[in-house]
Amino acid sequence: MSKALVVGAGVTGLATAWGLIRRGFAVTVVEKGPIPNPTAASSDHHRLIRWHYGDQAGYAARMGEAFAAWDALWVDLGTHHMIETGVIAVSSEEGDWADTACRTLDGLSIAHERMTAAEAVARFPHLDPNLAARFVSYTPTGGALMANRILEGLRDWLTANGAEIRTETEVTAIDPDQVRITTAQGNDFAADVVIVAAGISAPGFNFPGAPKLVPTSSTIVYVEPPADLATAWQGAPSWVDFGGFDDLWGIAPVDGLPLKLGLGRLSLPGDPATGRVASEEKIREIVTAYRGKFRDIERFTVTSAQTNFYTVAPESRFVLQRSGKAVLLSADSGHGFKFGALTGLDAAEAIAEPGRFDHVARRMAGRDI
Repeated sequence: MSKALVVGAGVTGLATAWGLIRRGFAVTVVEKGPIPNPTAASSDHHRLIRWHYGDQAGYAARMGEAFAAWDALWVDLGTHHMIETGVIAVSSEEGDWADTACRTLDGLSIAHERMTAAEAVARFPHLDPNLAARFVSYTPTGGALMANRILEGLRDWLTANGAEIRTETEVTAIDPDQVRITTAQGNDFAADVVIVAAGISAPGFNFPGAPKLVPTSSTIVYVEPPADLATAWQGAPSWVDFGGFDDLWGIAPVDGLPLKLGLGRLSLPGDPATGRVASEEKIREIVTAYRGKFRDIERFTVTSAQTNFYTVAPESRFVLQRSGKAVLLSADSGHGFKFGALTGLDAAEAIAEPGRFDHVARRMAGRDI
C-alpha cells in the first residue's frame, strides 16, 4: 500500500486525503493547528458555491463536476453540508463581471434565468426597490457550503477510515527527494509522496519551482436585517455580483446565521500575522457598498466581522506541481472552496496515475474545457 503525507488540513488537504484513501492509499495528515483551524483560508461558517464565473470558462465548465463531487462526499459522510439558496448575479453596465459571466454561461449552454430589475424586486422583496440593473441572472442551484462542518466531517471520516491525523503539529521542512517532512516537535515523517496543501503557509516552504503565491486578505461582515424585513429575507438567494466592478458577493441567511457580506475590491495582499483586524472603517465601507442593493441596508445591525486570508496564484488559477516525489497543491485564489471535493478527487487521480498528472494539472488550472 502506497503511503501519502498531506501537509495542511484545510478543505484542499482533507479532500485530497479523502480522494487518496478512496484509491487505496495509507494517509497521514499533518496540521499546525486544530481542525478546523480558525486562521486557515478554509475556516468559516460557510462559503459560497455558484455557477457564475466571469470570463473563466474553464472553471464555469467544471461546476457541474464540482456539484457532483460534493454529492459523492455527502454519500461518504452520510450527511449533507450544503444549503441551497439559489444565486443571483446583477449586471448594471455592459461588460461588467456579471454580464461577462452570463455570456460565458450562454457559451457553455449552462442554464440561468434572466429577469429585469423590476421582475427581480417583485420576486425577491429584500432587494432595493430602486435596484439599478440591466438584468438579473438567477440559478436555482448554488448557495452555502457549510465550511466548518465539512472540515469536521472530513476529519471524522478520515479517522474512521484509517488515516492518521496529527493536529497542533507544525511542519518546518519538506525534503522532496527523501519524501520526508520534519516538524517543530522534532519528529520526521516519511512516505511515498508528500502533498503540500498548506494554504497561506505554503509560500514558506520554498517549494522548488513554485509560482508566486500571494497572501491576500478578505474582510467579511455578518449583519442582521431589522425585524420588519425578516419576512422579505425568507428564501432570499445568495449573490455573486451586483454590477459594476466592486465585486459584491455574499450568502443569504441560512441555518440561523445572519447574512454574510463581502466586497471583493477590498481584497488586497497583506500579512496574515498582522492583518486580521476588521477595522470599523472597513466594516462601514462594506455595509455602505450595499446601499441601493438591499432594502433599508442602513437599518441592518452588524453582528460580527472578520478578516480571513487566502493565497492568490498567477492568473488566479489552481496549481498542481511536482518536484521529486512531492506535490504542491494550491487550489484557492479566492475561489477554491467550491471546488474542494473535486480538487481532492483530481489530486488523488494525478498522484495515483502519474501519467495523467500533467493533464489533470491543466484541467485544474481551468485550461481544458
